[in-house]
Amino acid sequence: MSTQAFKIVSVESLLYEWDRPPIWNGMHVYDKGRLHLVKVTAKSGTEEVYGYGFNGATAATRPLHLFPIYLDLFRPALIGHNATDTPYITWLADNYKIYGPGGYHTQVLAAVNQACWDIKGKLEGKSIHELLGGKKDRIRTYIAGGYYSRGKGLDELREEMEYNITEFNTTAIKMKIGHHAAGIETDLRRIETVRQAVGPDITIMVDANCSLSVERAGAYIPALRANNVLWLEEPIHSHDYRGYKTIRDIAKDYDIYIATGENGYGLHYFQTHIDNEGADVFNLDVAILPGYDTSIKVVEEALAANKWISPHGAQELQIHIAASRDNCLMLEYYPPAVDPLRGDMFLPQMELDKDGYVTVPTTPGIGFEPNFDLLNNYRI
Repeated sequence: MSTQAFKIVSVESLLYEWDRPPIWNGMHVYDKGRLHLVKVTAKSGTEEVYGYGFNGATAATRPLHLFPIYLDLFRPALIGHNATDTPYITWLADNYKIYGPGGYHTQVLAAVNQACWDIKGKLEGKSIHELLGGKKDRIRTYIAGGYYSRGKGLDELREEMEYNITEFNTTAIKMKIGHHAAGIETDLRRIETVRQAVGPDITIMVDANCSLSVERAGAYIPALRANNVLWLEEPIHSHDYRGYKTIRDIAKDYDIYIATGENGYGLHYFQTHIDNEGADVFNLDVAILPGYDTSIKVVEEALAANKWISPHGAQELQIHIAASRDNCLMLEYYPPAVDPLRGDMFLPQMELDKDGYVTVPTTPGIGFEPNFDLLNNYRI
């Protein structure tokens, strides 16, 4: 049966929220776990298929009640449309005059786009990785962590990083810097502590989450080189293209990569960073960009410009885009230490291989389904 025969008959928002101890990075406090799940149902005659996409789930601060409002806005343009026409959903996100260049509407349409790619894969019997013409079967991962939290000193930070290495067999870790209450001296002690704890062979990255000035970011860079740090992520405001150029010019002398992109809502954002030579690594996010169609364009433009990618968060979604071409450094992986619910939220659980890599799923569609037996306990 032609996939074009499957028309969207319903688009639903499902909201979940749960308590957890607060953690924070350079700019934001994450007090709860939050998930916005979108279910798209398509039918052809009596045959029905559904797909899922999502926003949030880890380090999510966005008010959940706004997501359904935006989905209500787009539902009339979605119902009755071909479920596998994913570029159409991306086109809806391009109405900048009405909705702005990015924000809630982009994220909602990203989840719809993911769900429709999930449907397309299920109908064709192919994973999204295969639909994208994926080039890699396995991807190196790094463990995200090193957040600030109450009662977390150097000993607790050391224990966390040592646990991540032994538990997940990872060869790379990332930690937070840049919180105003910490200051550069405290952050440098934290970086030194982590390097001493993990030894010389583990790759370390640091992430400031847009909390620094250009001058302050430059002050960190010599110490990052001294501790053999691979990249400095989002040192300043994500759209300060001139500032990124200045910082990267400094960082190149110390062999430090500059990474950014998790707040990039469109292709033009990444094109501007490429044109300004302000970054080495793009942390694109298929839940922030309006889905897989735009994400693969970003990957290909990055590849043409000799830029690396390392997708941000939501590893179940990002793994397909990470493995799509040959310019992925690593896939970010959130462990239960960041959010105890995280490891059980989707089935099957994504597990790292013994060498710290992860194998790309071949199951049709996204390859991971929501664990409703767990999630329904937190439905709001």
